[in-house]
Amino acid sequence: MMYDIKDHVAVVTGGTRGIGLAIARLILQNGGKALINGREETPEAGALRAEFGDDRVVFLEADVSVPEQAQDLIARAGLAFGRLDMLIHAAGGPAPGKITDLATESWMQAFDIHVHPVFHLFKAAHALLAKNGGSVLLVSSVAGLRGCPGTVAYQTVKGALIPLARALAFDHGSENIRVNVIAPGIIRTRFHDAMTDTAKAHNIQNRIPLRREGTVEDVATASLELLCNPFITGEVLTIDGGMSMRVTG
Repeated sequence: MMYDIKDHVAVVTGGTRGIGLAIARLILQNGGKALINGREETPEAGALRAEFGDDRVVFLEADVSVPEQAQDLIARAGLAFGRLDMLIHAAGGPAPGKITDLATESWMQAFDIHVHPVFHLFKAAHALLAKNGGSVLLVSSVAGLRGCPGTVAYQTVKGALIPLARALAFDHGSENIRVNVIAPGIIRTRFHDAMTDTAKAHNIQNRIPLRREGTVEDVATASLELLCNPFITGEVLTIDGGMSMRVTG
């Protein structure tokens, strides 16, 4: 479905590759503008700027785990475009380990990357989002919904995004700010580069009813629906080919 989001502005953390980049691209293809963020500009992000132009795509290097940099990201979007309509927090990364193996620093870092930026980004963006009514999307994971061995920190932080989104949706619905969550399953990005061919074959043959891994485009199209549909808020949409509905596998 095509949405009328011409000149609407999105801030996309983790927008330089993978799911974040795919969401930014789809927003741009539908007429929007985007400030994409990462710790460094990737060739893919550079190609996106070249394709859509510097008047519609701005890249800002920032570490959103640092509160001041997260806040500055929103301020820069306001300066560059004069408005903010969509905020997507796609920045993240793996956090492997059982609790008995996990260093305290790794546990805290998982929250600094996945959860705490939402607090700082939303507070900074609130006035801009409330001005015309806005939309927030948090990228969680099926690991935040179902068990996944050896990833206690990752499961915890991805799961925490769900009540956080619902709290924001309740508190700011009267301002026409909508907040939703996307929960991808096994999506082929660099996140899964370490997966063995044996594990991949097992997933496709035994765990995923649709018998394939997902693509970033699968996630992006679902994300755009949550970002643009004016009557959806406080919801979690799972994009995993049916994997999490299985009892065993």
